[in-house]
This record gives sequence, C-alpha cells and structure tokens, in this order.
Amino acid sequence: MAKMKPRTYTNATSKTHINASETMTLTSQTEKLLETMDEELKNIVKACKTNPELLLTFVEQKGTPVYKIPHADKILAKIKEEEGFITPLKGLKALYLNFVTGLFAQKRLHLSLNSREMFVLRNGEINVYYMLHQFHKWYGFKKNLPGYDEKAQALFKENLENMSDTREMSVEEILALKEAIARDAEAADFVINLAKESTGAKKALEKMKKDGGANI
Repeated sequence: MAKMKPRTYTNATSKTHINASETMTLTSQTEKLLETMDEELKNIVKACKTNPELLLTFVEQKGTPVYKIPHADKILAKIKEEEGFITPLKGLKALYLNFVTGLFAQKRLHLSLNSREMFVLRNGEINVYYMLHQFHKWYGFKKNLPGYDEKAQALFKENLENMSDTREMSVEEILALKEAIARDAEAADFVINLAKESTGAKKALEKMKKDGGANI
C-alpha cells in the first residue's frame, strides 16, 4: 500500500495538515474571531432591540441587499435554497436568483452568472429566532469565516437532505463540509443562548415585580 503523502489544506482562517499518522488543524484565527463575534452580535441585537426589521436595516447598511418578494419560499425552492441569508452563487442558480429578485422586488434586473450575498424573504412577520440564526450566519460570512463558500454550502445542503457518504468525498470536501456544519451549529447555539438569557431576565423581572424587591 502506497504511503500517504503529507498534504496541507487552507481556507480563509485555518490550515489543516494531513499525513499518514495524524491530522493537525491550526484554527487560531477562526477561534479568535469566534471569541469576539458572539459578543459583538449581542451588542448589535441589543441595539436593534431584537427586532428583525431593524436587523435587516443593519444588514442593508452594511451593503448586503435585502429582498422581500411574494412566495419567496417556493421561488427559492426551485434552486434548493431557503428564505433568509443566501451566500454567493455561480452559474444558472445565480442567474435565476438575480432575475427573480430583480423582477419580484421591482428593482433593476441584474442578469449575471454570479450573485452576491443577500437576504431573500417573504413579506410579513419574521420569526425572531429564525432571523437571529440567519443574522449570525451573515455576520460570520462578513467576518470571512470558512464554511460559507459555494462548495461548502452545497455539500451542507446535500448532507441535510441525503446524509452524504463521506467515503466518496475528497479530503477537501470533507473539510469544507465540516466547516459549514460548524458554522450552522454555532449560529444555533447563539440563538439558544440568547433565548435562555432573555427568558432568564424575564423570569427575574417577574419575580422582582411579584416580590416587590430585588432579592432574586
């Protein structure tokens, strides 16, 4: 059996070195970004009063387009995308997305085989927890965290649908999928922790009102 040659794979903020006996991932930059990111996000969410519309305004102010179009869920399903934050796409998917967002949002059509990051949603009330999850992913993308490139996101979505067999995947694909899964889990953890903090604060306030004091 031929000896495995050492190989190194890099992404925006980490480096993975693989040889026959060990795998070593250097993610100090990724970890450093994650340490500060949640605190930054909490401050932004607080400033926006946990209001989905204000969060979307913040997104637009940072240069990311926000489109509200009728039947967005059905329109996006045709290219296997979901409402919320959509990472940049290429090819026919990008062309389709650029066309429908311009058409239904009544904005100038931008026909291109490349689309930029964007939010696409239906009109109406937005679930605050879903918005926070999507907002976290958008913020991670803007921070240039790994796992948001087109290949990683495509593998992630395929894995959600079919639980891909990693034995048929290349090392690059496995690492890309790992990063995409990590980013989604981090977004979910952020929402859960924020919800717990909010619930705890509400319970404490209710107890103060009930007891007539600050002894919690």
